[in-house]
Amino acid sequence: MKEKMRGMTLVQKIDYLWTYYKIWLLVPVVIGVVFYIISTTYRASQENELVSVIAVGSLVRDTSELENEIKEYIGKKNDIVRFHMSIPADQLAKTSQITLTTLIGAKAVDVILCPEDVYRHFSDRDGFLSMESYESQIQEKNGAGLTEKKDAIKFIDSQFLKEKLGIPYDEVYMGIFINAPHEEGTKEFVQYVLKNSKEKRIV
Repeated sequence: MKEKMRGMTLVQKIDYLWTYYKIWLLVPVVIGVVFYIISTTYRASQENELVSVIAVGSLVRDTSELENEIKEYIGKKNDIVRFHMSIPADQLAKTSQITLTTLIGAKAVDVILCPEDVYRHFSDRDGFLSMESYESQIQEKNGAGLTEKKDAIKFIDSQFLKEKLGIPYDEVYMGIFINAPHEEGTKEFVQYVLKNSKEKRIV
């Protein structure tokens, strides 16, 4: 083979190898592709997203500590808690509106913590589930209550939300989207917020 290829140009060598040895050239490629598919499938099977949360206007960028705390609270340390903290509180400017709509439409988010204008935008379109099942856990004296439509929980001056989730504004609305894909994890997250809010004594 060396003697045959000695006088060939690079293109001729490649053509020669492909014509007579393509099966052997494809073997490592096929093995690599199969290994990638298997490893990707295995990783995906091991990962379970518990809940996906948007905190509009959050000043927090590194959410790893918060994610670990929530996973520990739920009791599933090896699963995934996802936060979207990069959407600004900008009176729902066009870019933010498109980003939010895309995430929600793709069923990539369960819960939103946001200012009133964002809450109104989605509430007026019947975008939230009812929060009446949490009514017994919400105490007005602690600075939390249901909205008039009972489709969100309104927190007033929550130190917990300011310190833990980096939300700088005083009135925070927490709603669950009607197409939230992670029912159990969403319930647990809402319980986590309510539990810690009560302990922090929101006033």
